Amino acid sequence: MSQIESASIAPSEVVVQLLDAAHGRPVQTWRFANKRQITVGRSDEREVDISDPYVSRLHAELCLQERKWILISRGRNGVVVGNQLIAETPVDSAIIFPLGPAGPSLRFFVPTEETGSMRTLSFDTETMPIFAVDNSKVREDVGQIADGDYFQKLQAQAKTLRQKRSP
Repeated sequence: MSQIESASIAPSEVVVQLLDAAHGRPVQTWRFANKRQITVGRSDEREVDISDPYVSRLHAELCLQERKWILISRGRNGVVVGNQLIAETPVDSAIIFPLGPAGPSLRFFVPTEETGSMRTLSFDTETMPIFAVDNSKVREDVGQIADGDYFQKLQAQAKTLRQKRSP
């Protein structure tokens, strides 16, 4: 297929949803038909306008290139996909992406007949981690606390109190 032919094919409808931070449920939805570029940011000029101080005026773009969607990070705090900050990534199916490590999360997908049906129950098979624990950092922090003067004094006081209670 030539570039002229592919450029004349209109992309199907796509959906972007702002997700609730606590439960991952959509709190706002934007639907776009026949768009080749969708901009996300804090500015009123963006198709997906998110009023959040953590979001840049132009934070991300979704671009249709050669009949495939590409997610591009444009903001200072970046875009996170799979717990990694990305510069750009192809979007093969539905994708959830936070705007930076602590910013709001968005879901992008192309609806199918199934997603538009009147289902009683639906769920996402892709899990979105709420947080991750860095065990090496936890061990380091605990070690620093345990070796510190204040903690050592507390330990000595606790030992003295236990000895006073013992018969």
